[in-house]
Amino acid sequence: MSLLYGLYSALWETVTSEGFPPKPGFEEKDVSDLSGKVYLVTGATGGIGFELAKILYSKNAKVYIAGRSEENGTAAVTKIKEEYPKSDGGLEFLRLDLSDLTTIKPAAGKLLSQERRLDAVVHNAGVMAVPTSWRSAQGWDHQFGTNVVGPFVLQRHLQNILVETAKFAPKDSVRVVFLSSIAAHVAPPGGISYENIEAKGIPPLSNIPILDPWLKYAQSKCANTIMAKGYAEKYKDTGVIAVSPNPGNLKTDLMRHSFLLRTLGGVFLHPARYGGLTELYATLSPEIDQSKNGSVIIPWGRVGPMRSDIIENCNSGGGLKFWNWLEEHTEGF
Repeated sequence: MSLLYGLYSALWETVTSEGFPPKPGFEEKDVSDLSGKVYLVTGATGGIGFELAKILYSKNAKVYIAGRSEENGTAAVTKIKEEYPKSDGGLEFLRLDLSDLTTIKPAAGKLLSQERRLDAVVHNAGVMAVPTSWRSAQGWDHQFGTNVVGPFVLQRHLQNILVETAKFAPKDSVRVVFLSSIAAHVAPPGGISYENIEAKGIPPLSNIPILDPWLKYAQSKCANTIMAKGYAEKYKDTGVIAVSPNPGNLKTDLMRHSFLLRTLGGVFLHPARYGGLTELYATLSPEIDQSKNGSVIIPWGRVGPMRSDIIENCNSGGGLKFWNWLEEHTEGF
C-alpha cells in the first residue's frame, strides 16, 4: 500500500463520508439514565472529551476527567457542574500525564481505591503534529508515547475492574474506546512500521521533514485502531467490547501545533460537540454488540471501513501481535 494511495484515500474520505457525515443518529436524547455507572475519559478538560463528559454527567453518571493540569481539570469540573446543577452524578478530576508512564499507576490506583465498577474507559487524550524533537519522559516519540504507549499502560491497570464490571453490568455495555483519526488512512503499510517503533518512534518516517510529524501522528492513530482490534481478540471472552472511533474533523485545541488546520478550520472543521457524539455512540450505543467488537467507528456514530491492508494485517494476527509487543515494551510500568 503506497503512501500516495493512502493520501488519496484519506483525502477522499475527508471530502466525502468521514469529512461531511450525515446527521448524528445517536444523541443526548437517546441516552437513558446512567445513575450508578462510572466512566473515565482522558483528556476531558477540553475538546471532545469535555463534550462527552458533559453528556455522561448530565445523565447522572460518575465521571472521572483525567488530564495533566490540575487547574484545567478543576475548571472543567466546575463548568460542567454549573451547566448541569440538577445532575445526581459525580465528577472528579484525576491527574494523569500519558507522556510520563510513572504517573499512570498512581492515577489508576486512586480510581481503583474509590470504585467497585468501571463501565467504560475512553482513551480520548492525544497530541497531533508536535515537533519531532519532542520526547516522552521515557524517550518515546512524543506522539507515539502519548497516543499509544500511555493509554496501553493505563488500560492494563484498569483491565481487571472492567472485566469484573462486565460480569454484572448489562450485556455488551462495558466498553474500551481507543480514539483514532482519519489520519490513520495514511499510516505506513500494514498500519505500523516496527522498524520505527523498535527505535521508540524516533527515526523519521519520511525524508521530507515537514511530513514526518504528520506521518508519525498517522502511525499513532492507526496504532490505536490496531490496539482495539488486538484487544477484541485478546479479551474476546471477557464481555468487554473495544472500538476505535475517528471522531471527525473538529475545531479543538488538538490542532494548536498546526497553522494550516487552524487557518482552514472554518471550511473543513466541525464543532467539538459532534466529536463528542461520535464518542458517545462508541461508548453507549446499543447498536454495538459482540459482533462489532474491534470495529472502527466513523462520524457521527457509524461502523465504518479501514484501509484494506490494515484490516488484512489485523485479521492475520497483527492486532494481537501489536498488543503483545506493547506488553513487552512497557514492563515495569
